[in-house]
This record gives sequence, structure tokens and C-alpha cells, in this order.
Amino acid sequence: MIDELRMAELLCTRLCHDLTGPIGAVNNGAEFLSEEGFNLQGQAVELITSSAFSAVTRLQFYRAAYGKMKDHGEANLSEKQKLAADFFSDTKVKLDWPDSHTEAAGVSISLKMTRLMYNLMIIAAGALIRGGSVGVRIGHAEGGKKKITVIAEGPGLKWDAEMDKILAGGLTAADLNPKNVQMYLTKRFVDEIDATLTCRMDGEKMVMDLVQ
Repeated sequence: MIDELRMAELLCTRLCHDLTGPIGAVNNGAEFLSEEGFNLQGQAVELITSSAFSAVTRLQFYRAAYGKMKDHGEANLSEKQKLAADFFSDTKVKLDWPDSHTEAAGVSISLKMTRLMYNLMIIAAGALIRGGSVGVRIGHAEGGKKKITVIAEGPGLKWDAEMDKILAGGLTAADLNPKNVQMYLTKRFVDEIDATLTCRMDGEKMVMDLVQ
């Protein structure tokens, strides 16, 4: 059994690392403004504004990905789509989530399944070490079940074979580290809602299918 404290420590390490950049940039911009004789106030304000937006967006996205969800209720997919677009707006990853795969086309998924979708998007983005695109498709599988497909596509796509071990439930406490804790948490969320998650590689494309 994986130690819950160990998992929390590793997740906090990842989050703090990811938030250090934009928050540090806000601090740098504020320091520039406080310097006597500094004559680039416009650029400093722009740095503060853009970095603050990035920090707030990341916090909102991570709250949706990791925070507690209601057991019942459906997500507003248009709002989730916008939050995801904002999250990726200042990264080297492009979001490919068409309106035809939101409630605009009659598609609906639960809040907990939406949380899982965000976690899959984090995994997909992490595999795109040279940039690329993260695609989201929402529809139905056989038997009327809900299906979310998250696609990572780009050059140098990296998929660690250890991820397959996690999906198969073969990870031990000694194996858990900052690189694989995201997949481990995602698998826990999958098990919580009795869903199934499959991953497959096709050249420079990784496809993850979540069915419930």
C-alpha cells in the first residue's frame, strides 16, 4: 500500500515547482517597479499582469484537477474548456478541444470524470517534452457509457514504460517518485469511480481512453 503522506509530499513538490515560475516573475516585476530610476514601468506592469494571470489560472486548474469533488452533478464543459485553454495559453502545448465535444453538442460528464480528464491532460502535457498538442474528445462508448479521449501529439513524445506498470496496479511504495506520482494519483481517481483507463502509443501520438 502506498503511503498517503508520501504521495501528498510528492504532489506538493510538483505543484510548488510549477507555480514558482509565474509567482517569481510577479515578484521580479514588483521589485523592478520599486527600484529608483527604473524607466521601464510599462514592461514591468506587463510582466506582473501576465505572470499573475498565469499563476491564478494554474491554481484554478490544479484545484479542479486535485480538489474534492461532489459525488453527484455534471460539469459545465464550456467553463472547463476555457479554463484548460487559459492553462495552456502560456505554454508550448496547444489545446485542441473543439466546441463539438462540450455540452453544446449534447455531451455531459460528471464532475469527478471531469477531474480525471484534467489529470489526463496533465499527463499528456508532461509527455510533450518538445511541445505539441493536447486533444480532448468526449462522447459515448459501447453500451451507452461515457468516454473521454485525451490525445498527446508532438515530436519527441516521451512515454515511460513505468506508466504501464502503474496502470496494471504493480507500483510499490519504493517506486513512487515525483515523475510518476501524477499517473499513480490518476489511477486512484479511475478506481474511485469504477472507470477504465487504457493507453496506447502510435508513433508520435499517445491516446488515453477513459470509459465509465
